[in-house]
Amino acid sequence: MEFTLLQEARILYGAGKVQETGALLRRLGVDKALVVCDEGVKKAGIVERVTNSLTQAQVEFALFDKVQADPPSEVVDEGAAFCRAERCGAVIAVGGGSSIDTAKGINLLRCNPGKIMDYAGQKNEMKKTGGLVAVPTTAGTGSELSDGLVITSPEHVKCPILATNAMAEYIVLDPLLTVGLPAGLTASTGMDVLAHSVESYTSTAASVPTDQISEGNIRSVIQWLPLAVSYPDAVKPREHMAVASMLGGWMLRYGHTHAGHSVAHILGARCGIPHGYACAYALPWVLEFNAPALPEKTAAVGRMFGCSFTGAETPQQAGMAVRQAVIAFRDETLRLRPISGFAERPDDGMLDRMAAEIEMELFQAFNPRRMKKEDARIILENIFS
Repeated sequence: MEFTLLQEARILYGAGKVQETGALLRRLGVDKALVVCDEGVKKAGIVERVTNSLTQAQVEFALFDKVQADPPSEVVDEGAAFCRAERCGAVIAVGGGSSIDTAKGINLLRCNPGKIMDYAGQKNEMKKTGGLVAVPTTAGTGSELSDGLVITSPEHVKCPILATNAMAEYIVLDPLLTVGLPAGLTASTGMDVLAHSVESYTSTAASVPTDQISEGNIRSVIQWLPLAVSYPDAVKPREHMAVASMLGGWMLRYGHTHAGHSVAHILGARCGIPHGYACAYALPWVLEFNAPALPEKTAAVGRMFGCSFTGAETPQQAGMAVRQAVIAFRDETLRLRPISGFAERPDDGMLDRMAAEIEMELFQAFNPRRMKKEDARIILENIFS
């Protein structure tokens, strides 16, 4: 086997490091930066910590605070036009996955022509794009260290865009920015970290080097996420979850995700379910579905969750046990909001359309077992039951 295991971003890690953002931009020779965020992060006062550091370092800035969940392509295009009009030499993402993905798209278009959807499906060549600084405020998507972004098309379809040439150049990983986040947001974004780690561990692209990182990440989430949920002001669980989120994002470049994210993307696009929640609803059922193709790894995941196996179990029995363990972790330990809090069961026609879309979704390419439309339909039925 021949492969690369490369991580190019420079990381400023530690409590209070957000205060050094301005000094970082000054060292990079940036005179003006675009700060990208949503209204919630701005109202929480986190953006002000970044802009104050820019002012102290005598770096000018413009603010684009129109980020939306499941970033629409038109918002990215609008932000890119604003960035060019303001003549910004760098882009700073402040927020969760939606802010970072939006900022990635804006920075990509700062150095490349056209609109963001021109780069979906690798239709256009993407020039190397530096100048993106990611300041994550949730421990979830790992977009700060992933090689992609997910944009929602005008047709309301989630479009993953491979952006190896447009990754963050610097990451300011300050765990204090996640302290005090509400339990539901902490749990749902943490389940996204878990999904990234479990899916990269059980995908067809996994390898022994990536497995060691993903295994450690799974164990870390199981240990520290419940503490972060139960003790929102405790710093240590936030530190571990911030690192797990970042490493999970790194593994998206090598182990990738699989059908778990295919289901989650369609749940988000068609039912308006936030991504972390959608991953949490999809993961246990996809793990069970994949068990016949990966019995040993499925059992290994189960043991991390406390399952005991005699060795006499069939793959289906092991898959069922792991599914039940993940659901118990999600519903009983984390007390995650049920899917009924977001959406009712779609009608049969919509479920059929969603199942067909899941079968054709991009990340099915890395699933260890082929998932047909009828398989996806059963999984959807179970999720909404």
